[in-house]
Amino acid sequence: MTEPQVWTLIGVFAAALAGMITFTTQAMWRALTSRIDSLRDEMRAEFASMRTETAARFDSMRTETATRLDSARTETAARFDSVQTETAAQFESLRTQIAHLDRDVQAISRRVFPE
Repeated sequence: MTEPQVWTLIGVFAAALAGMITFTTQAMWRALTSRIDSLRDEMRAEFASMRTETAARFDSMRTETATRLDSARTETAARFDSVQTETAAQFESLRTQIAHLDRDVQAISRRVFPE
């Protein structure tokens, strides 16, 4: 163990081992970093597409709901108008009947109680 060649070989092997450990660590670190970056990019793209899809669905639901509400409002207004028209016609008929009833009572009272 006192020969200089042995110490030289031990130094060369130690340097080679340190170089290999450094190279392997750097390669693994770069591979890991690139995979994390690609995962990050993929997740961002997926979240962006989900955000766009969700926004589109909410917009379509908003449009559909507004259309249905407008339709319901129009239908309800038409029903109220028809009820109002029908009620007005019935009240007019009732007024006419009351006016005729008053006339008929006056005619009967004239015949029963002549002056």
